[in-house]
Amino acid sequence: MRGEHCVAGATILSVISVILLIFAHIGQVSSGPLVKSIYMAEINVAAYGSGLQGATNASAGGLYDTSGTDLMGTFSGLRQYYRYGMYNACGYQKDGAGICNSSAFAYPMEPFGGIIGDVPRTFRLQTLNLVPSSTFRDDSYNHGMSKAGSGLIFVGSCAAALALIFGVIKLRLTFFIASVCAGVGAFLLMLGAALWTAVIAKDAWVNNVRITHGYRLGIYVTAGPSIYLVWVAFALTSLSCLPYVIACCTYRK
Repeated sequence: MRGEHCVAGATILSVISVILLIFAHIGQVSSGPLVKSIYMAEINVAAYGSGLQGATNASAGGLYDTSGTDLMGTFSGLRQYYRYGMYNACGYQKDGAGICNSSAFAYPMEPFGGIIGDVPRTFRLQTLNLVPSSTFRDDSYNHGMSKAGSGLIFVGSCAAALALIFGVIKLRLTFFIASVCAGVGAFLLMLGAALWTAVIAKDAWVNNVRITHGYRLGIYVTAGPSIYLVWVAFALTSLSCLPYVIACCTYRK
């Protein structure tokens, strides 16, 4: 197949990949309706109050924040859902009202630290005693893995975008550069997605924890749409490498 016939296919793959990555990146930059449902990981603590009450035989009244405007990390009460993106984390009530932290590049996921920062002081000791030692409680591990994963995904996304840009310039040299960028981008996207997948899988151990009297702890960790978008983008970017290589070798202007 001649090079010019491969360029269109590679370009289509690159365009779709970049679009998916854009959506993956904008998740949780705010609590707005467009991005609130896009996230890398979610910590669902809506049932934690029931677990706490069953284990301690004490009321869990006041455990959850009800105002919807209190800042996170001020011991004002738990949100029902905590969602982590690559640049921010947001907490949401059951009615959908949410508030976010300040955005930062490669925002780290620290699920237990985020929860403890919101738990009212009257429930802090019980929470520390109920949540068992595990990866979920290891903020340094979660911090390092998620931050590195987001950084790799960012660089991989830039490489995928460069592959798209160079791929539309019809020169053998630019096709070669596009193939290199696509290969590097795919590799970095794979590494970043793998780090996030690993940390989510390890933290999800907490989903099955049972505490005093056989009650479930009520904390659940799940992967979000963004991680799947990155994996699909990795596959598409990988597939675009071969057409770019063929175009580099066979294109005639």
